[in-house]
Amino acid sequence: MAFLELLIENRLEEIGKVADLVDRFGAENAVPRSIINDMNVSLDEVLNNIISYAYGREVIRSIRVRLTIAEGELIANIDDDGMPFNPLIAPPPKLSGSMTERPVGGLGIHIVKALMDQVAYVRRDNHNCLEIKKGFKSTNG
Repeated sequence: MAFLELLIENRLEEIGKVADLVDRFGAENAVPRSIINDMNVSLDEVLNNIISYAYGREVIRSIRVRLTIAEGELIANIDDDGMPFNPLIAPPPKLSGSMTERPVGGLGIHIVKALMDQVAYVRRDNHNCLEIKKGFKSTNG
């Protein structure tokens, strides 16, 4: 089992560090590029939401991102101490109609659920704990 962990501040500029980590970790562990891309899109969406909505404007906090490879899965755990929010109970977005007819919001978690094989949430010790998983076959033959 391989894993890496990174703490970032709740600033949008920090998301690039996570993308770099996923790229490096994936390459070092023979994760197919398509899986790395799906994980990066999902993490970008999740982190954008946490940074934009979980804290007050002037509050600087840490968000932990842990990547693990175990039993043919790339797993990301994202933990934050922001306001409690379970993205899995949000109503599904309206996907029909024009963009101007649709309400704002809800599309991000829909995208994450579509890209990942599993998405799980729990509130533990005053932290939002989100786990996303994507299975793969190694590019190492």
